Amino acid sequence: MKRAFPLLLALAVGSASLAITAWLWHHERQTEEANLRASFNAGLHQTADRIEQRMASYEQMLRGLQGLMASTQAVDRQGFDIYVDTQLAGTDVTGLQAFAYGPWLPIDRAAAHVAAQRADHAPGYSINPSGEREAYVPVTYISPGGGRSAKALGYDVYQDPVRRAALLKARDSGHAALSARIRLVTEPDQQPQYGFLLVLPLYVRGQAINNIDLRRQHLVGWVWAGIRAGDLMSSLYGEDTPGLAVRIHDGVDLGEGTLMYSSEPRNEPVRARFEAQEYLGLAGHAWTVSVRSLPAFEQQHRQNAAGIILIAGLGVSLLLACLTYLLMTNSARAHGMATAMTRELRNSEVRYRRIVETANEGIWLIDANERISFANPKMLGMLGYTEADLLARPLLDFVSEQDRPIARAALDRREAAQHEPHDLRFRRLNGTDLWVAMSVAAIFDAEGQHAGALGMVTDITERKQAETKRLALEAQLRESQKMEAIGTLAGGIAHDFNNILAAILGNASLARQHAVKNPEMQASLTQIEMAGVRGRSLVQKILAFSRMQPHVLISQPMRPMVEEAIGLLRSTLPASAELDLKLSDTPLLVGADATQIQQILMNLCTNAWHALQGGAGRITIGLDAAELSAEAAQALGDVKPGPHAHLWVSDTGCGMDEATQARVFEPFFTTKSVGQGTGLGLSVVHGIVTAHRGAIAVDSTPGRGSSFNLYFPLTMPQGGSTPIPAGTSRTARGQGQHVLYVDDDPAMLIMVESLLQAAGYRVTTSEHPREALELVRAQPGEFALVVTDFNMPELTGMDLAHELIRLAPALPVVISSGYVSDEMREAVQRAGVRGLMQKEYTMEQLSTIVHSVLTGSVAE
Repeated sequence: MKRAFPLLLALAVGSASLAITAWLWHHERQTEEANLRASFNAGLHQTADRIEQRMASYEQMLRGLQGLMASTQAVDRQGFDIYVDTQLAGTDVTGLQAFAYGPWLPIDRAAAHVAAQRADHAPGYSINPSGEREAYVPVTYISPGGGRSAKALGYDVYQDPVRRAALLKARDSGHAALSARIRLVTEPDQQPQYGFLLVLPLYVRGQAINNIDLRRQHLVGWVWAGIRAGDLMSSLYGEDTPGLAVRIHDGVDLGEGTLMYSSEPRNEPVRARFEAQEYLGLAGHAWTVSVRSLPAFEQQHRQNAAGIILIAGLGVSLLLACLTYLLMTNSARAHGMATAMTRELRNSEVRYRRIVETANEGIWLIDANERISFANPKMLGMLGYTEADLLARPLLDFVSEQDRPIARAALDRREAAQHEPHDLRFRRLNGTDLWVAMSVAAIFDAEGQHAGALGMVTDITERKQAETKRLALEAQLRESQKMEAIGTLAGGIAHDFNNILAAILGNASLARQHAVKNPEMQASLTQIEMAGVRGRSLVQKILAFSRMQPHVLISQPMRPMVEEAIGLLRSTLPASAELDLKLSDTPLLVGADATQIQQILMNLCTNAWHALQGGAGRITIGLDAAELSAEAAQALGDVKPGPHAHLWVSDTGCGMDEATQARVFEPFFTTKSVGQGTGLGLSVVHGIVTAHRGAIAVDSTPGRGSSFNLYFPLTMPQGGSTPIPAGTSRTARGQGQHVLYVDDDPAMLIMVESLLQAAGYRVTTSEHPREALELVRAQPGEFALVVTDFNMPELTGMDLAHELIRLAPALPVVISSGYVSDEMREAVQRAGVRGLMQKEYTMEQLSTIVHSVLTGSVAE
């Protein structure tokens, strides 16, 4: 036993060294394999993304051609060529063979089409293949038209089943469609490539195409682009992709019959370490992108650190075993060998220490009592401690309290193999969190007893911060999209509701005139009018929330607007609500609508008063200058960094929890009891602030009050003054002039007819705009004035006004609309329309506007 002891000891030393070597080699191999896999996946996604981006640019150019063909019916061959040449002069056009246009020709129109093309600089034009078919789609224009493209002129793409399927799909959907794999007509006979067509439909201009039947009925033809798959891929990477073999299949079948492109080496077997597929949806069509790695990929990305560790470890292990054996078996040579062994051990230690100390990962060792016995410089730098601070202290002391169960579970696993890394937080010396990915391997002594553990730590703080920022931005985007969608819906409902309110209020007023001697009916009609006025006020709030209410932004000082609103508030708020002002004297010019700024303060202060416990407390209104950094502007949402006017309203009321704050700007959301509020106050504030290119944020704690912070960008002073809305003019009576009123709502026809007759006018009503146009055409001098609704089928009020002005230039026209925008005002002025009126105010304003227009005054 004594003679065998030196050999056993040498084997134990060698085994321990080999175990460490194997662990380091295994860890490096896993890291290298993970890096290779990540690089391959990035290459796959990059290939798919580039294809999608390039196809999107092709579709954008084709949409430009679609817009050209749809904008006018007189695009000739020369104009088509000039437009395509302009498009092809830009970037991202490699792979595009030609743009083409083909009309939809039933058989009875084919001969006339051929004759017209021969007369238009195409004497040899004919439809091919020849023969009678139900319909044709011949290549009428193609550009560039020289070379191989010339033989495609007149080719009937409709007779080919694959091309016909793409044409019909584009026609029925109204969107871009991609054909299956085809051989382009313009392909050369030698070395042909497979390609495909990208197709867009053309419809009769101005016709409705909101369902399949209408799209089929109003179809006039198609425009398309012929694209070669090989040229498309060459434009992305050159002749091939670096280290990757790419195959593109039409559809999801990976057979040779669907192969459109391949960059695999010819006549060479491809040894693929990695292989994956990505499915692309392009213009309603599916492609499969199959990517395999080539040997060059591994040569480019692989590092041989694992091999170096393995070779060095084997050498060191063998050397340690031999030295141990010689030391134990030959005491005569012990002294001479000791020097050499010490030198070799020192060198080995230096090599290992260099590996550990220069590693880009933190490394620690703990003993059997889970106290730190070693930490490399990287680990010390991550935590900010010195070596003396860490040694002999429990490892869990440096782990964040909430993540200690994760670390505890990793330490309790008594396995020598390295575990999968776990994400957790360490606590730095300065108290901040350090996010790491930590893997742990148990260490055992020669007797198999647990002697501690070794851990590898990678700093992932930046990755975690990026993930947190990304999640916050995604939540912010979802909130912005939700508010925009709600605003659009609310604006649309308010627009239609104005038409209903105009009829209700008008007929109620007329009924009051007919029921003067009936007090009971008068009381009921009064209630109807009050409800209608309340509804009209609610509509105005909805339009303000959805930012559809017209407003004029004038560069003006912020403080006078705030002080004017405060003057109104002092007479509104009860004495128990203390109003505290903190207004800066710094001149702050903002582009603002004074009325809407006052509405903001009235809404916020009213909400603050309602939040006060028992109606008693303090409301603070503040104004000062603020400089928003890029980070602060991004956190607030759609606002630019720079100088801003900071307006805030805070209270000492009940406050809000996080759930209420998340919904506080939603329309119709309220925490008040039934009948105490509409839930539109803060949503209106949000809409007004956004329309002023500003931002709003809320800070609240339950039981400690709330604070609303508003930011408006500062502007330079400008000329002009704030427009003042005109008041309602006095009621004026007519002298029997003949007025033509046009509206597709029968209730409005009856109400307006009664209203104008009562005001002294003769009235003719028409429910159809074309019928009204015929009345004026038959008797041009019969009517003194035409009043028309804006939103009508067949012809809008603006279309009717254009026709009437062309037919009878001296005949004045007034337009009524449930929503009057700034764009509509400009269009009315350009067209020469004499008057513009909001439809919900028909009862109050129509007679005055009619009188003003007929007497030559301005009425709008």
